[in-house]
Amino acid sequence: MVGAWDDRHDHGMSSSSSPTVGAAPPDAPASIRPRARAAAVRGWNDALYLVLGGVTGTAIFSLGITLIATTTPLLVLIVGIPLAVVTSTILRWCAELERRRALLVDDVPIRGDYRPLEGSLLGQAATMARDPRRWADALWSVVQFPFTLAGFVVAVSAWGTALGFITLPAWYAAVPDTDVVVGLFDVDTLPAALLVALLGVVLVPVAWWLTRAATIVNLYVVRLLLGDDLKARVAHLEETRAGAVDAASTELRRIERDLHDGAQARMVAVAMDLGMAEERIERDPEGARELVRGARDEARRALTEMRDLVRGIAPSVLQDRGLEAALSSLAARAPVPVTVDVDLPGRPPASAETGAYFVVAEALVNVARHSGASAATVEVRRELGELVARVRDDGRGGASAVPGGGLAGLRDRVAALDGILRVTSPEGGPTTIEARIPCAS
Repeated sequence: MVGAWDDRHDHGMSSSSSPTVGAAPPDAPASIRPRARAAAVRGWNDALYLVLGGVTGTAIFSLGITLIATTTPLLVLIVGIPLAVVTSTILRWCAELERRRALLVDDVPIRGDYRPLEGSLLGQAATMARDPRRWADALWSVVQFPFTLAGFVVAVSAWGTALGFITLPAWYAAVPDTDVVVGLFDVDTLPAALLVALLGVVLVPVAWWLTRAATIVNLYVVRLLLGDDLKARVAHLEETRAGAVDAASTELRRIERDLHDGAQARMVAVAMDLGMAEERIERDPEGARELVRGARDEARRALTEMRDLVRGIAPSVLQDRGLEAALSSLAARAPVPVTVDVDLPGRPPASAETGAYFVVAEALVNVARHSGASAATVEVRRELGELVARVRDDGRGGASAVPGGGLAGLRDRVAALDGILRVTSPEGGPTTIEARIPCAS
């Protein structure tokens, strides 16, 4: 061990010397403590997960049954459509609550990709009806009840029995000369109570494994009904891969066009001006100087354009100083007043950080060009293993991710990072663009 070596070294002993009498043996329990602590935390989280599941599962089952039973007969009437929208929205909230509860026992977030809702109330209802994820939410609200209830019973019974046995001597000592019946045991003396407490200690690992098994079963049901299935996941990955390829091709064409129409054209003009200045330097020195001054100004403008182009590809401030400084730089250059609020515990992965930057950059460009807004806000947070970037403006609204548009390209860029882009922009405003990008570290 390091501490033992240091002790010998301080006394002038070599590492090959035989240990002296009283030297500390290798601290084997020290290597066990982290595992024991992890097991204790795991047992506590499992028990908490199952107990909370019994409460939330019962409430969600009651709410789901009530909403489904109320909405289904009314679907033949017009009033049933908005009621169905409300029912689907509430069941989605319940499903999101369950996905967050699952984070108690699983570090990997459960993703549920819903189809974006756009257009009128009737169009949103039609989108909901075609979304298999929302049907899975309704099914889960009913199916989960026996599993969550069984998990609640297992956690309370297993840990209640073990802890009850362990604390029995304290109860017996508080009320002496009392005949206590604990299951098959008739406890009428303190030694008998201590024996039952010893049995309770033996039951602790049994309770741990029972709650672990119940947690695994409940988590499997949740992932089966509330997570994306393999086929949907593969289809999503194929779609995002195609979107990433299209986005990359579009970006390359934009860079080529900007270089050809901007910096390249200016450098050609610089070369021509310098060539003419070279011809005139003998017979018309003043005209040559004027041409050189023009070439210098043109070169300066070309350098500015190239700097802007490089900033659009990989902003140096983002790499050097992080997301908050990069977004503050964007806000300072925006023609509309922008408030930036970044609250991150540390720097996210580079891919997520870059994705969030370009989402904000494109959104602010749209705010300046199309929204007619007088102010905008940028908010960046880390929520449930995701980097969340939101841009809101008080403009006229009506923004949508139409094919070939800037928001559609932005959605493809975010999808390439396995993220989700949501655009909420009713007519009359306000507009909210939200990107959720997985952020594991």
